[in-house]
Parts: sequence; C-alpha cells; structure tokens
Amino acid sequence: MKNKIITGIALCSLFITGCSLDKAYLNGPNASTFPATKSEVEAGVFATYKGLTLIDASSTPFPGIQDNASDIGASRINAANYNYQQQSKLPPSNAWVTKVYTQIYKTAARANLVLDGIDNVRELMSEQEYNMYKAELLLVRSFLYDWGCQLYGDIPYIDHTLKLGDTYTRTPKEEVISRILNEDLADEMLDFLPIRHNKNSYGSARLGRAGAYGLKARICLNWKYYEEAAYYADKALKLAEEGGYSLQAYDIRYCGEDHTKGEPTPSNLFGINGHKNSDEWIWALQYNTAISSNQHNAGYYAAPRIAGGCSYFSPTQAFLDAIQCTDGKSIVESPLFDYQNPWKNRDPRLDLFCVRPGSRVLGMQFETNPSAQTIKNYNDKEEGVDVANSEAYGSKSEYGANGSKGPCGYLWRKYLDIQEYKYNNAFGTSSVCVLSYPLMRLAELYLIRAEANIEWNGGDLSVAKADIETIRSRAHMPGLSENLSRDGLRSALRYERMVELCNEGFRWFDIRRWDMAESVISGTLYAPALDGSVSNAVPTIDSDWHVTYNGQTFDGKDMNLRRFITMSYDPMKDALWPIPEDERIANPLITQNPGYAGHSIEE
Repeated sequence: MKNKIITGIALCSLFITGCSLDKAYLNGPNASTFPATKSEVEAGVFATYKGLTLIDASSTPFPGIQDNASDIGASRINAANYNYQQQSKLPPSNAWVTKVYTQIYKTAARANLVLDGIDNVRELMSEQEYNMYKAELLLVRSFLYDWGCQLYGDIPYIDHTLKLGDTYTRTPKEEVISRILNEDLADEMLDFLPIRHNKNSYGSARLGRAGAYGLKARICLNWKYYEEAAYYADKALKLAEEGGYSLQAYDIRYCGEDHTKGEPTPSNLFGINGHKNSDEWIWALQYNTAISSNQHNAGYYAAPRIAGGCSYFSPTQAFLDAIQCTDGKSIVESPLFDYQNPWKNRDPRLDLFCVRPGSRVLGMQFETNPSAQTIKNYNDKEEGVDVANSEAYGSKSEYGANGSKGPCGYLWRKYLDIQEYKYNNAFGTSSVCVLSYPLMRLAELYLIRAEANIEWNGGDLSVAKADIETIRSRAHMPGLSENLSRDGLRSALRYERMVELCNEGFRWFDIRRWDMAESVISGTLYAPALDGSVSNAVPTIDSDWHVTYNGQTFDGKDMNLRRFITMSYDPMKDALWPIPEDERIANPLITQNPGYAGHSIEE
C-alpha cells in the first residue's frame, strides 16, 4: 500500500468547498493571496474552529453521537448510522462514515489554507500572534487527524493546500501520529499560546495552552504512550489551575427522587448558563443563531415525546445497571440496592446524566408505562397539571423511549436544558438549538493523568488514586479503598471514564484502547419490558464494569428484560470504520480496510 499513489481528486474537492462555506469575505478568499491581512488570518482561524461544528448526525453535534454506537448507548431500531456499528453491519456507503471523513478534510483544508499563506503576512503581526495562530490551526488539524486515525486507520496526511494533479497515498497511522506529536504539536509552538483565551470574548471556543497540552496528553493516551500522556496531562492540569479552571459542583438535590420532588439537572455545567459561567469547560463546540449554519437541533433528538422530541438516543439497561450505589459498590454487592426501587441510593450521576421512569425532565413527569396515559406537567403550576403522556400512549408511542421502534428504554439528560426547551416553546423538527457540546473539560484531564499513571510501569499510583477520587468526590461518591492494586485502580478508572464522560463521545474509542470491544459488543443488548416494569434481572458485573445477564432474577421469576438488538463484533474489521465508498469511487486507488467490501487481500 505504501507504494501506491492516490490521486487527490476527492481531497481537492474538499479544499474547494472547505473555505467557501464561510462567507466572511465580501469577494471571497483567494487562495493565491489569502490571507492578506492579520484580520484574514484571524478569520481563517475562526473558520477552522467553526468547521468542527458542521460535523453532526441527526442534527446532533458529533460528541453526542458515538457513545450510542457502543455498549452504553443505543438509538432507534434500524438507525443504520448507529446500531449497524453494534451489529458488525457497517457498510462503506454509510452516511455517517462518509460525512465524518469528508468533514475531517474540509476542516483541515481551512487550516491548511491559512498555514500556507501566513508567512506572507508575518510582518503584520507580533511574533507571539504569528505563533499563536499557527498553533491553533495545527491543534485543530491534529485533533481531526488523530480522530481520523482512530476511526479509519491509515489516512492521507495533508499538510498544505491541494492543487489539481497533486497525488497522495494513505499515510500509515503511526507516521501521522508521530508527525502530530513531534512536529505539529511541538512544545515550543504550544508555549506561544495564552494559558486561556479571554472567557468573555471567546467562551471556550478557542484552545489555549492548558487545552493544547491537554489535547497532546489525550493523543498520547489514545496511542498508549503512557509516560508522555502522564507528563502532558500533569502539565495541562497545572496550567489549568493557573488559568482559573475548576470542577463545577454538581447539584444532586433531586437525584434518586420521584417527579413530585423536583428535577435533577446538570445544567449548571452542561446547560446554556453552565457553559457560560462554569470554569470546567476547556474546549467546546459553540453555536450562535446570528451566524449562518451555526445551530443544531439536538434537543429534538434527545428530548422525550412529551416535550416535542423524538426520543432518538438512549443509555442502555446495562449502563444503568453498571452505575454504583452511593456506598461505591455495585448493585449486586451493595445492601443499599432494592430492585423494586432501583433509583434510590445510586451514584447521583445516574439521574444527572440519564432520564429514567418516575423522574422529572424539562418540567414534566417521565413515564414509559403504556398504562400511564397522563403525566404531570409542572411548567405552569407548582403542583403540576395532568397532560397526555405521548411518550407511552398515542399514535407514535412506538417511537417513544421504550416503544417497540424507539431506543433502549431511557434517555440521556446531559444535553437537555429547560432554558432551551422554553426558548423553543417545546422542541420540534424546526427547533433552533445553540447548546454547546464539550470537546474537552477539566474532568477528562484528571482521568487522562490517572489512566496514564496506572498503565505506565513507572507511573505514580498515588497520583492516579487522588485524581480518581477528585472526580468521585465532586459526584458525592466515596473514596477508594486504601492500598488498591494497579488492577483495582484500573477498574476504578474505567468506571469513572464510563460514567463521568458518558455521551461525550469517548466510549467507542475507550473500549478499543482497552482491548475489550470484542467482549462488550457481543450478545444481546437488553431494554426494559414494553410494559415499563422495573428490571428484575440480576446482572453480572466484571472488573471493567461490563454487564451481562444469565437469566438470574431478584424475585425468582423469569427475567423480564426484552431483547433490543443482538450485537456482534468482528475483530478482523470492526476496530475501524470502512473508507467511504464515495471516496473510493472518486479515486479507485484508495484502498479499503480489511473486512469491508472492496478490500483486496493483496493490500
């Protein structure tokens, strides 16, 4: 494959459209003279960041997508973009596979256009500004290429604006990552960045030095360079402290309670005001109704039908069963667990991040039992008023959270903000959503440093333990046992990444890095019974917090969970996505990944 030359027709087309998407110039940018001013450099940097906001599916920004193709999340039955990934059925023609690949190169082309011309206007800015802009462009491109390597394996490493006739080969992923870490993200370049860009001016749309080293730590972790990941995560955390970043306190007042008491919400972190005010956000996808094509409609896809949504994505039964009790033990081991009242005495993040029956969401009672034909709406009166329960009753109830064509019985709460719901006067197909989506927050940096120290033979296990406990303490969970072994800390770390970072797009990649995808993406994916009854199944939970069911029940009766889909994982192909069919049609010399249609054994 190294000797094969790939023509750049498809990638050239990505350049042609890459910058024209942003109408920031009266006469349009000219590739031969752009950028001509410092203002154009800055506009090009902003356009590159904006390119990330165009990567979505089901009108949902990409961080909220990929966990729903793993073991902890699900989507509607026959949602090919997502559950095909859980069933080893992903074809090269898949729309999500194609869109991600295309947008990676469109956005990288924006960065390359500015990088190619920035030297021509170097004298128009200070040395610090020149290097800062270069660093930001290289950071975004590095983020994209690291992501691309994890998804597709070998990818073309394009570091300049393409011209007609340019030819390229798929670059081995090891070479791509080496160039990113050793050249594009060289420390001396990153040190020109401010620790943090002005929050009032930019929010968390731009990467400063703390975020830059955080991204470098993440990339090192992704490729198992544990010593380097520990070093850069430590550096990022020290810079974060200096820059005023801090973990946001969670409001757990109504966690474990029913709808009559109040609504659990993480909106002081994940909501509109949370993003505006919290110092936990380091980097995010930001949206604005005043900017063309800079909105989404994720609220419609995330919200229940009672709020005008379509209940498209959900956490799985296995994920909820993996969440600990408040004593830090699993629901199998804890004396606090009562299967008939399964939401009591649980890690508060269950209710902060997930919507389950009996709770309140967007000011309304959430019930999936079809016999509950009415529910309480608390938005207009404190005591609530009875309204029809369109989540479980009505002509489209089969698409409800626990409907026969819906997702997997529950809903995600992280990105549901009642402020956005009220702004839209309920969600719908034409909703306008501007809720930010996280690309990096402080909690992740603690977990990167913890994992790196656990997996690196020379790592400091006391640092790993302290970092894990920092995250648990914020969630009002107990500390870890003293003198935990490396294996014990690894188990604790994997629990925290699964729960704390759920529905932020990490799980699909984590289970591959941990070499456990084959075991967790297999067998039956269960959902609650269609009658909405609570699960009576006794789960088996291993040290990686992977849940399986063997038919054992708490009440001695038959297990009442229903089969949602049967998952399958082929280790010969499913570690990667296919190269998009459209790309290979445009350029037959681009090779296909093993196991997918079009792959040649000679490759």
